[in-house]
Amino acid sequence: MGLLDEWGDALVEEGLKEAADNFFGARKALDDEIAWFEEQAAKLRGSAVEIRSWFAGLNCLLGSETASRMLFDALGVTLGDPSLYAHQVCSLQFRRPRSFTRKGLFAKTVWEVYEPLARFIEAYMHGAPFADPLQPGRVLITVNHDHLRKRCAEINARIRGVNESNRPSESLGFAKKMDQMQVQKESITGGGGQTWTLDRDMAFPLLDFESYDLPAFPDLPVDSRAQDKLRSCCNTIFATRREHVEDVLGEVFSPEDKRFCVLSREG
Repeated sequence: MGLLDEWGDALVEEGLKEAADNFFGARKALDDEIAWFEEQAAKLRGSAVEIRSWFAGLNCLLGSETASRMLFDALGVTLGDPSLYAHQVCSLQFRRPRSFTRKGLFAKTVWEVYEPLARFIEAYMHGAPFADPLQPGRVLITVNHDHLRKRCAEINARIRGVNESNRPSESLGFAKKMDQMQVQKESITGGGGQTWTLDRDMAFPLLDFESYDLPAFPDLPVDSRAQDKLRSCCNTIFATRREHVEDVLGEVFSPEDKRFCVLSREG
């Protein structure tokens, strides 16, 4: 083999390596990003389950779907999932309030479930700040619904780009052109056409955000106006369903624990 042949072979090898690095590098980077997204979605899905449990606890305290709808209507909040008004499977531990009257105690107990629920929803939907452990003074935001929905759209844009500009058939075609003998054989035999099905078989499917079971929850107000409206609804329930109020207060206030109320309902 002459020097020119060796130089040509080296160019072919370098070209093939660069093509392979570009092809597999782009796909590997996209695979990694999809894996990260699905890992974060799984974590956030756990938060969604917890939020549902707190909704259920609130329903337990209020006593009926009618009472729950009365409260959220008074707050000007509409729940997109109707089951959130009625679901009562929960496991909660919340701070024990104090009051001089049973009516006041009921309203304060309901607030002690409602207020954490509102905070959990805020963190789930929009994120909560936390200090970067690797860089003092830097504040980060926890993974949240808004961020993941945006990332899903960005990843889908990358998927479309990779499927269009990083097609397996093109990379394979480039590699084959480097082997002129193989090109001549396929030209004579009519082979090689099946490689074009690779584009379809190896295309990345688009991510379907809705399939990850990450529901959107409406923001709940926690200001003094919201607290007044909640207290008014609780007073109505106290006046019309006193027996329920006494039963549920008896259930959640255990004399064995002076600091926390516990509410657990299994399906």
